Order: sequence, then C-alpha cells, then structure tokens
Amino acid sequence: MEPIIDKLSEIETAASRIMEAAVNETKTQDKAAEKQTAEFDAQVEASTQKELENLRHDLQQQSEEELEHMKTAMEHTVSAMENYYQENHHKIADKIFHKIIRM
Repeated sequence: MEPIIDKLSEIETAASRIMEAAVNETKTQDKAAEKQTAEFDAQVEASTQKELENLRHDLQQQSEEELEHMKTAMEHTVSAMENYYQENHHKIADKIFHKIIRM
C-alpha cells in the first residue's frame, strides 16, 4: 500500500509542477502578447500619423495651387475689365448719361 501512496504522491507533485509551469508559460505568453499588441499599436499610430501628414501636405499643396490659379484668373479678369473701361469709358458714360436723362 505504501508504494501506491508514494506513487500517487509523485504523480501529485508532478501534476503540481506541470500546473505551475503552465501558469508561468501563460504569464510569459500574456506578456509577449501585450508587448506585440503595444508594438502593433505604436506601428499603426505612426503609420496613421504619417499618412495624415501626407494627406495634409497634399491638401495644402492643392489649396496653394488652386489659390494661385484663382489669383491669376482674377488678375486676368481685372486686367480685361480695366482694358475694356479704358477703351469704352466714354461710351459707358454716355449710355449712363442718356439713361439718367430719359428718366
């Protein structure tokens, strides 16, 4: 009977060691998973920030180009209006004068 009790005691001791090893392995895997998650989160955050910065830069460049285009178009329009006025201001003044007189 004594050998059976000794064998059961050995089995129980071995089972306890296996359980402790499993708990330690779980803790180690949890730490590794947390580290990988943190690294992934940092990588995603950095990638997102870089992409946002690229988008901001592209948008800023597009805005500047569009503003320059609008400025050029406005300068052409003002120039054309000034030329038209210089060439036709007497006619314009006469038309306005005649409209006022007819009232």
